Amino acid sequence: MTVRTARIGTRDPDALDVTRKSGGPTGSAFAPSWRLLAPYLDKRRAGALTGADWAEYVERYTEEMRASYRAHPEAWAWLLSRPRIVLTCYCTDPERCHRRVLARILVRLGAEDGGEVGAMTAPAGAGRLPREE
Repeated sequence: MTVRTARIGTRDPDALDVTRKSGGPTGSAFAPSWRLLAPYLDKRRAGALTGADWAEYVERYTEEMRASYRAHPEAWAWLLSRPRIVLTCYCTDPERCHRRVLARILVRLGAEDGGEVGAMTAPAGAGRLPREE
């Protein structure tokens, strides 16, 4: 499996909305709980988010995904059976977003990380960074 990430609204046919707000029955199994998400979003909006806050968020989200794996085995089996998936959510910064944390969890389960859709990438032997299509 190749796992990619993107902002919600990508037109990729392999997109999976992994938000609590609009993820639906499958995608919401991979969304952070409102209990975890709400205080984090409040701090981010206030410009008060620290590196320690992010580290705690990652730890707690990872714990939630362990619980989700046990509670929603059918959703995880479906996700892990896909040859390619693009995890989407509303965050503008993929490096401070659960979609990238989930991608790293999937890599630990055997997936290949294809990175963020639209991120700058360096093709082999290239001297500049073209925009990915």
